[in-house]
Amino acid sequence: MAETYLWQQVPNQGYNKYGKGIIGPGSKEALERAVNLHAGVPAGTKFPVTDPKLITEIEVLTKPTHINNRWGGFGTDYHMKPGELRMTYGQQALDYMDARWQKFAKAKGKKTLLDQAGSVDVKLMESTHRDAKTGEYLVGKLNKLGTKVKAVKDANIGITIPTEGMTHVLTSEAAKTGAAATKLRPGMVIAQDALGTYTPPLATLLKKNKPVTKLGEAVFAKLKKFQHIQDLATDYAKKGLIPKSSADRYISTAWKYVQRWASKIK
Repeated sequence: MAETYLWQQVPNQGYNKYGKGIIGPGSKEALERAVNLHAGVPAGTKFPVTDPKLITEIEVLTKPTHINNRWGGFGTDYHMKPGELRMTYGQQALDYMDARWQKFAKAKGKKTLLDQAGSVDVKLMESTHRDAKTGEYLVGKLNKLGTKVKAVKDANIGITIPTEGMTHVLTSEAAKTGAAATKLRPGMVIAQDALGTYTPPLATLLKKNKPVTKLGEAVFAKLKKFQHIQDLATDYAKKGLIPKSSADRYISTAWKYVQRWASKIK
């Protein structure tokens, strides 16, 4: 195992439980290469927390609500039901937002947009967020419609850069619903936390999490360097400076270097 797990432990299911090349909840080959990242307030933070950059307002919705997903493309917005949650993070810079929102904001002359998200997993939010005033976790405090609380995130996540032998990911959600495993593409990492196993967008992962160990810092640096190459190649292709096939080849090659480097993590 690369590091001691800081996130919520999941049962270790052993190698190739889901089939050769398929990573799913508890896959030993992914857990052994995972490194720790942290999202939220730094260790030792004193309460109450007043910095608006750290505070999230969590609201238990009272009616069906549409919430814009600033970080995802068309079809990724949240459609929430009463009893589910809306998280408001405040105004955010456009840098990492999806292209559709950057285009919208620039057309309106805006440099920031309100960042919100939705969650159907109340227990997860209760166990990964603290009351900004008291520092207490929100367990049992998000079960009443209309409740609003100012909170700070304090959660850990395990991240694995897939080896070249890891070809697909069976997310926890797919495992529950019987859906097929997702084919891994360049830049896709495997995340494991209290939510289960999933594949977060790389840009969002790098923006919202920080490494907590030396090994995590090294992985983080490699992923950031890859993202820079990916962004440059994609931008050049969009501007017609290089063919899309060339951009795809550069991105694929850069990712293979990252995977080969990460394969030495033990």
